[in-house]
Amino acid sequence: MQDTILHIANAILFDEDKPLHGDREVRSVEIDEVDGKTVAKVTIAVEKANPAEARFAIEDDMRSAIVAQFPEVEARILTLAIDGEDEPQAACGHGAHGANKALEPKKRIPGVGHVYLVCSAKGGVGKSTVALNTALALQKAGKRVALLDLDLYGPSIPALVGSDLPPIVVGNLIMPPQIHGLSVLSIGFMIENDQPLMWRGPMVSGVINQLLWEVDWSGHDALVIDMPPGTGDTYLSILQTVEIDSAVIVTTPSQLALADVKRGIGVFSPYGVPIAGVVENMATYDWDGREGVLKLLDQVPVAADDDATKKTIDRIRKILDTTKSIRIFGNRTKEMCQKLGLELITSIPLDIALQNDNDAGTPYMLNPKKAAIQASFDAIADFLIRRENATIKSSHEDS
Repeated sequence: MQDTILHIANAILFDEDKPLHGDREVRSVEIDEVDGKTVAKVTIAVEKANPAEARFAIEDDMRSAIVAQFPEVEARILTLAIDGEDEPQAACGHGAHGANKALEPKKRIPGVGHVYLVCSAKGGVGKSTVALNTALALQKAGKRVALLDLDLYGPSIPALVGSDLPPIVVGNLIMPPQIHGLSVLSIGFMIENDQPLMWRGPMVSGVINQLLWEVDWSGHDALVIDMPPGTGDTYLSILQTVEIDSAVIVTTPSQLALADVKRGIGVFSPYGVPIAGVVENMATYDWDGREGVLKLLDQVPVAADDDATKKTIDRIRKILDTTKSIRIFGNRTKEMCQKLGLELITSIPLDIALQNDNDAGTPYMLNPKKAAIQASFDAIADFLIRRENATIKSSHEDS
């Protein structure tokens, strides 16, 4: 396997049709067993004059080719930047020149206390809803919070906050508008509602860099980033350049969504981004009409000797008992979390009031209707804050 992966890596790295130039080499191929799974770690080096987009494209192609050959393998690619004029290093590939010099270290976003990614490997699980209401729950807990929508192809935040207020530019910095007490920014504020975005990787990376580094995010305790579904260019652009405190994974209990989560979480560990835990959305459904029907049943006149009617009413009551908390999409999330060593932060019920607020652009946490749903978003905020405090305490003890 190691020799085959080495051959694949060399073939892609030295493909003349790929957007790389200058010296390059495959430094190493390591095969490890991690948590019962085979992991192929490939370290490559390319001349640092190559743009980040070119390195990302090579990593994507290499990762895809390795997995295509070995579906059971998780491929992790580490890219080092080298100076073309330096002395050659010992290489396991073509023996190209270059000194081992790591890519520029990841940076913290200026003026931001903590950066949280809200992610999902699958679309349609309510990720943007969780991101927005978690930001509001953090604000409720006394934090100064910003919300960045990086779902460039399908920005949902403008509709969820009920605003398309464009940002203004002061000097060289974009000033995010203040909406519901949050500093909110989305590409959706800058384009027409019906304008499709058909951008390739380099354009995506450029827009992301602008939204991260050319915006005045200063003065915020937390920046919540609503990530797009999947694990594409947006993830690579951020994970390699931004110091992220933790990622929150959103999923539904459906088998299909959980399968995508299992595949998607592998993108974080190669870049040292900790996964805080999992939020189970649309976990249960409680039928609002149940109590009304029970009251009506209490009003049905039944003769003392009418056993048939009594039995019918009892059967109806037993059926209604099953609507107290229905798991429409199954009950697999907790088991998955245990297998993957992840914490289940909270489970959010499926409720029409939450959907209605989304459609109306009036965030749920501003006027919560049900204690269980409000408590779920509060639980996410509390979990992240406790995680912050534990990290700070640990760093103080180490020092």
